[in-house]
Amino acid sequence: MAKRGKRGKARGKTRRRLRSLGMAAAVGAVVVAVVVVIVLANTLGQEDGDEVPSGLADLPPRLASVQGNVLGSPDAPVTIVEYSDFQCPFCARVALGTVRQIEEDYLATGKAKLVFKHFAFEGEESIWAAQAAECAAEQNAFWHYHDMLFLNQRRVAFTTENLKAFARELGLDTASFNVCLDLETHAEKVAADRAEGQRRGVTSTPTFYVGQTQIVGAKPYDTFRSAIEDQLAAAQEGGG
Repeated sequence: MAKRGKRGKARGKTRRRLRSLGMAAAVGAVVVAVVVVIVLANTLGQEDGDEVPSGLADLPPRLASVQGNVLGSPDAPVTIVEYSDFQCPFCARVALGTVRQIEEDYLATGKAKLVFKHFAFEGEESIWAAQAAECAAEQNAFWHYHDMLFLNQRRVAFTTENLKAFARELGLDTASFNVCLDLETHAEKVAADRAEGQRRGVTSTPTFYVGQTQIVGAKPYDTFRSAIEDQLAAAQEGGG
């Protein structure tokens, strides 16, 4: 009887262990499912965009007028504000693809202007890249440098040495550029852009505001076109 009692207790412990393992496996399966759903949601939130060109030579020339960080006429009735990080791959896709379409249809025609703002949150190299772009802006080369950064974001690290090499490749005055970067001349502006974005509700990049309409992620051209057309219609009604 004692032996049977011991065997019964052992079988009971085994069943309890199996039940515990089964519950753990079920919980694990739920966790995995939740992770998959989150990954899919994030992926679907970033719509398919154009392939990133292989180099500057593959990009069409700028069609819109350029004033520092602004593309398009200062008097355009619609303002598009872009918050972006030069290390963000979705930012690169939309900047080198969709924004080029927006430029052709709306920025170059005087219907809208785009204002680029830094939301450098992916570490020190994002901050250095943003400051380097502002140093390039001192030489009226913000958008050339902007393109160079996005084209190279997955090819090289954004160390100060490489950022200086980009300036040299673009034919900038490297002595002036290097001093600007070394002294962190535009650190406050880069920080101020991010703080402004946070106040407006930016939590990820790229985030755009077409007027007051927020567009998050590398959305397709039609999403932007619809928002811009709505703003143009509202501007015409207000002016009429």
